[in-house]
Amino acid sequence: MDEEELTLPWDEPAAPLDEEPEREAVLTVSEANRLAKNALERIYVTVQGEVSGLNARYPYYVYLNLRDSEATLPAIMPKRVFENLDFVLEEGSVVVVEGMLTLFEKQGKYQVRVASVRPFGEGALQRRIEMIKKKLAAEGLFDDSRKKPLPAFPDRIGVVTSPRGAAVRDVTVTLARRYPPARVFVCGVRVQGAGAVEQICAALHFFNLDFPVDVVILARGGGSIEDLEPFSTEEVARAVSRMNVPVVTGIGHEPDVSIADLVADRRASTPTGAAEAAVPERRDVHARLGKCAGSMQRSLSADLVSETRQLAGIRRLPLYRGPDFMLGRFMQRWERVTASLPESPRRGLERGRHRVATIASRPVYHRATELLRRPRALLAGDAEAVAQSAVRDMEKKRSRLERALAKANALSPIAVLERGYSITFKKDSGKVVRDSSEVDVGEPLTIRLGRGSVDAEVTGKE
Repeated sequence: MDEEELTLPWDEPAAPLDEEPEREAVLTVSEANRLAKNALERIYVTVQGEVSGLNARYPYYVYLNLRDSEATLPAIMPKRVFENLDFVLEEGSVVVVEGMLTLFEKQGKYQVRVASVRPFGEGALQRRIEMIKKKLAAEGLFDDSRKKPLPAFPDRIGVVTSPRGAAVRDVTVTLARRYPPARVFVCGVRVQGAGAVEQICAALHFFNLDFPVDVVILARGGGSIEDLEPFSTEEVARAVSRMNVPVVTGIGHEPDVSIADLVADRRASTPTGAAEAAVPERRDVHARLGKCAGSMQRSLSADLVSETRQLAGIRRLPLYRGPDFMLGRFMQRWERVTASLPESPRRGLERGRHRVATIASRPVYHRATELLRRPRALLAGDAEAVAQSAVRDMEKKRSRLERALAKANALSPIAVLERGYSITFKKDSGKVVRDSSEVDVGEPLTIRLGRGSVDAEVTGKE
């Protein structure tokens, strides 16, 4: 600060030599503070410090202190500036403020009136990352609905990481230990510094279109927020979202969460965790295969039992039994009908006589001669007609039954055999022989005749 800025705002004229000096000017406290305030408010400063004593309870201003290892500077900030900050201002934050020095006259308190605040060092990078997060979240790139499921048994696995370092070793060793059948393809890229973003995006594009795989692992070892910055860029996030196959990320350590982790289909805390998430455990695969083999064996056994029962049921069908079983139901009906036909007219006559006797027992019919002459004549005629009708009906049923029996005998395979035909079976398998090519010379046969069967042997074929 120039010495001229600390002088009084008025000039004191030099006292003439021949005059007495003027009396000394005495200022009040208020005047002194006002004088200091006017002098300080000409100074605009940019100050870096750690926030302490933050108080945002008042309606118009926020009060805080900026401190370093040796001193403290009080600060006052308008509430509108505090509410429009794009980062969280809290105790312990290291910030850079711009404002004008001033003085609170009533207490003589020296302070800085803050006009703008920005984070210092990593805070600026973190703020840029938060802005990218908000933009991508608004587009839905972090939604669970767009995340793809991981394949249960991947055959080809692409790994995007640095070709040097612990990450590539941890990933490849873990994949080989957990799931040896998988084929691993490593695309080495820079994971920090200049060109890292472009190489990571190119590697993801390579595995997505030029060299298809089942799943991609994007991995990197731990580091500072600046080291992990390529994985929190918008370019890498969009490259991950455009992948047609699932992406598993293992970037940094447990507390590190990059934007690529939020877009990926599965996030792991470390490269080793990413490898474990991408493939199943060998013991789990063996257990699952054993379970599937047992299930297949039980299913085949159940199918075999079911087919055996079905075959036994087919063998019990009437088609595979003798004519007596097939015609037994019809023969029983015929026997019952033939036994009941002769008795049917007699029972009808008895019912008629009983009805006539019941009617004749009524008082009005006591004069039998006059009243019953005509009914007796009708009854006699009806009895004759009933007897003749019963005889004709019995003849019709007997004729119908005989035709049914003749048709059944004609359709019976036994009847065909009775006419001189026979059925030839292979003696070993019981299969019916229909063609001479189905048997060999010397093969034993069984020939079914109309009555009984004979065994034979093939001595020649035509």
